[in-house]
Amino acid sequence: MKRVLFIVFAFALIGIGACIRFAGAESLWQYGRIVAVKKSVTSTTKAWVVNTPLDEEHTQYTISVHVQDRIIVGSYEISAAQSEPPTEWTPGSAVKLEVSGDSLYLRSATRSLRLHITQRKTAGPMQAVTPEEKKQLSELDAPPQSMIGFSKTGEDKAAAPEPVPQPSPPPPAPSTGTVTVRSTPYLSEVFVDGDSMGYTPAKIALGPGRHSFRVEKLGYRAWTKEMTITVGSELTLDATLGKQ
Repeated sequence: MKRVLFIVFAFALIGIGACIRFAGAESLWQYGRIVAVKKSVTSTTKAWVVNTPLDEEHTQYTISVHVQDRIIVGSYEISAAQSEPPTEWTPGSAVKLEVSGDSLYLRSATRSLRLHITQRKTAGPMQAVTPEEKKQLSELDAPPQSMIGFSKTGEDKAAAPEPVPQPSPPPPAPSTGTVTVRSTPYLSEVFVDGDSMGYTPAKIALGPGRHSFRVEKLGYRAWTKEMTITVGSELTLDATLGKQ
């Protein structure tokens, strides 16, 4: 009887240890790579003035990140607290990330963002982060050098020369095309390559290549179409959904 109780107790300890390791993996900062950054713009009517709608635009970003053998997809809406993701967040770029409940925190040398997790899916192993990328990301955790310019005894060192201002770099060339999706009926949900991009009318920025569109609404048959996007293109899709 004592031997049986010992075996049960040992398995219980193993289970608890596994849970602790899993919880720790979900809460520690890890390395990841950007898979895709998608932007969608939707409009909502705030008021009507002499039969003319006053629309308000909402910009949402959906970011997919590869970490270990998973892809985590999160989204957020631009607000006073959170701005657009940095332009260097392109497919394959390295970031630091932390998963806490349904929140995904992303950090790089230029920006930190908090996203709401919308999807988790399995994937192949992530491409390993190089030593140079780890060095750049490790600088995020370095303490601020607030005492630069002062000796240990408090005596001021020679002031460093002021840096010469550099001219602003030219704006980056466009790397996406835009698709405006409208529908009948209004406020139908738009999916691009299987990911929700908001509700119609929606203005979506997409990378070049072939993309699949699906527009659906409860009580109506789904509308689908495939389209090839080129850099700088501005296209419009009008989806008419038939009743079921």
